[in-house]
Amino acid sequence: MSGSPIGDEVLVRRAGRGVAVQAAALVALAMLLLIALVTVVVVRGQAGAADDLLRSAITTADDVGDPPAGTWLVMSGPSGTSSSPGLPDELAPELEALRGQATEQIKVITVENDDGEYRIATGLVKDRPVQAVLNLATAHKERARLLQAMGLATVLALLLAGLLGVLIGRRAVRPLAQALSLQRAFVADAGHELRTPLTLLSTRAQVLERALRRNGAEDQLLDDARGVVGDTRRLAEVVDDLLAAADPRGAEDHEPVDLARIAQDVAAAAGAHAEQAGVRLRWTAEDGPAAALGSPSAVRRATMALVDNAIDHTPRDGDVRIDVRRRRGEVILAVSDTGPGIGPEAAQRVLRRFDSGGHRSGRKHYGLGLALAHDVANRLGGQLRLVPSEIGATFELVLPALADDGPRKV
Repeated sequence: MSGSPIGDEVLVRRAGRGVAVQAAALVALAMLLLIALVTVVVVRGQAGAADDLLRSAITTADDVGDPPAGTWLVMSGPSGTSSSPGLPDELAPELEALRGQATEQIKVITVENDDGEYRIATGLVKDRPVQAVLNLATAHKERARLLQAMGLATVLALLLAGLLGVLIGRRAVRPLAQALSLQRAFVADAGHELRTPLTLLSTRAQVLERALRRNGAEDQLLDDARGVVGDTRRLAEVVDDLLAAADPRGAEDHEPVDLARIAQDVAAAAGAHAEQAGVRLRWTAEDGPAAALGSPSAVRRATMALVDNAIDHTPRDGDVRIDVRRRRGEVILAVSDTGPGIGPEAAQRVLRRFDSGGHRSGRKHYGLGLALAHDVANRLGGQLRLVPSEIGATFELVLPALADDGPRKV
């Protein structure tokens, strides 16, 4: 059994689209900032050029018959007021009011009416009011053409950025997809190879248990045989979980999980380990429901990892306790020990893979148990937290409590 290339291709495409969207968004933001900056510069430049043109027209005006291109002149004298041909009649009231306020210092204002927007400069030349009028329609058209050109450039840049984002994203993610495919293949192949010997082991354990029961073996021996049968069954569930995780087409099914039952099963399964280590192992649960929505085998593995870690860190004649309780919509499974404890500086480090520092007893360890429990908690929407305690260490596996309206499948 191997990883699914179809799923990996989907991953590559999604990553490519994600990079393309991000690249396009960054380009769009950059272009919008550029357009805003250019617009401000152009508007200020046009306004400055228009004012310079109007002031120059006033200071150099001899008569209204030869105004600069795009402007009109209005001059007052003893014989009355004259203006350049084509001056809009609608501006007459504003021009007359401004002439009454004319000074030697040229003043420039903007006037808007139904016909458009105009820039008007007014000043005194040889004690006579002179005005220059500029129609801003041409400047507005130039500005609109510039914005249209920049808008078109933005669209083309976005398309190019999206295309490059897709290509770069696929190229960048492809090695990760290949690594994921190899990882899935390894997990699937390993799980497949383990399934057959586990099936044979389970069958032999059941045959042995039945034979002991028929021959009237001691209760302790029968309990141990039943424990072996249960352990092989749980190992088979772990292998099934590995095979399901290796298949990208599958989705993990969540179902109600009774954490009190999990605590009881784990305490029974870990009893021999605790007895061999000289540690007392107990479990308690509050009255009432203690159900969460998740994967029973995953929660059992996480709990077993916590208990196994606690036993290995507890000296002989010490205690390990499993407590199950429900608080404010959460179900909490706490595993406490009377070992040396964990300092605050190591609280996050111990959740990392391959961190096995501190006192460990007996077997060789690889620092994976707490990391696996942490991953299970996160995958089920909960958390694994280290709770401060005066003696030893206490880890709490916190999962969202199942609603009281009955079991549900998701």
